[in-house]
Amino acid sequence: MQIRSHIGVSVDGYVSSVDGRPALLFLPSFASGRSHGHPEFIGDCGAVVMGRTTFEPAVGATNWPWPDLQVFVLTSRPLPPGTPSHVVACGDPADLLQLMRDADFTGDVHLVGGPRTIRAFAAIGALDRLEVVVLPLLLGDGLALSTPDTPLTPLHLQSQRKFEDGSVELAYSFAA
Repeated sequence: MQIRSHIGVSVDGYVSSVDGRPALLFLPSFASGRSHGHPEFIGDCGAVVMGRTTFEPAVGATNWPWPDLQVFVLTSRPLPPGTPSHVVACGDPADLLQLMRDADFTGDVHLVGGPRTIRAFAAIGALDRLEVVVLPLLLGDGLALSTPDTPLTPLHLQSQRKFEDGSVELAYSFAA
């Protein structure tokens, strides 16, 4: 099991706009779940992990976004009403990692963003791959992938590919 993140980032480093819209949504060529490498990425995953901010909109969604995947949420607060009973929640990244290791699924874990959850798993050495889709746009402001207090983190380029709209996927492992 590897924990992998696949996240869209504007050229100026933002994963979402000031109002919280993911950067990918600003691309006319984006098709949720069908473009920018997502089908290949999620095909290798048996579970997803995310923070509460990413999870909450799914609870009220018309369609559950992860029907065939085990779902884990990093949160210290109780999950909202309407949360499916099979969702596992925990407030400590290391404890949640152990729950993922003990769970019955095959494949990798998709860390569904956001930046705080990515940093939390990276900080305990549990993020195996950071897959960034650099988007051909400048947001100018929003939620950055990293913050000024993010420690220097050397990465090793594993693969790269270009999409027709000019986006570039860069897959990194964490350097030893």
